[in-house]
Formats: sequence, structure tokens, C-alpha cells
Amino acid sequence: MELFISMKAEDINPTMFKHMTMDMPSSKTNGYFLAEIRDSEKKVVDILHRYSTILESKLQNLGFFLVENTNRGIIVRKKVDESKDYMAEWEEWVEFSTNLFEDLEGFFDEDQ
Repeated sequence: MELFISMKAEDINPTMFKHMTMDMPSSKTNGYFLAEIRDSEKKVVDILHRYSTILESKLQNLGFFLVENTNRGIIVRKKVDESKDYMAEWEEWVEFSTNLFEDLEGFFDEDQ
């Protein structure tokens, strides 16, 4: 499983696992922060898809988040709050995304 944090996620490389990639975007108008959690194993992707509904309902209480399923996992989107300092928001997003990924990774490690 891997995590990609950015303003725009790229295609998965199925040979890379237990990996985290991060691109530092610049401030954009009406932008979204993205965290894509993805895997090449169908079993893992199916579990992520089932989890996405629960995750989205929990995140709605925290603010404007969207969770969508992809053919390789899930993407969590958070609207950039333009009234806040962009770099502070980016740092919070990195911490949030990393914690989410580590929690999911721990779940899959326990399952095996």
C-alpha cells in the first residue's frame, strides 16, 4: 500500500509498496489537497472501498471532505481554506494524511 499527498495524484506504480510520496504544491485558488491511498492488490482495494463510506461520514463532521473510490484505492480531498495560511494548512494536511495512512497500514498488517 502507498500514500501520495499532493494537489494532483499520479498513476500508481504497482511495483512499489510500503511507500509514501509527497509533492509540495503551491497555493492555488479553489484548490483541494489530495491524499490517495492505493494498492495493486484487488483484496486491499476492495477493503479500502468498503471503508471509504465510513471514512467520508466521519470526515463530514470535521469540514469539507470528499472521499472517492478509484480503481487502485481511495482519494480523500479537502478544500483548501483560502482564509488560512497556506503552508500551515499544508502541514496539517500532511500530518492528517500520514496518520490516516499509518492507521490503515496498521490494520492491514494485523490482518496478515
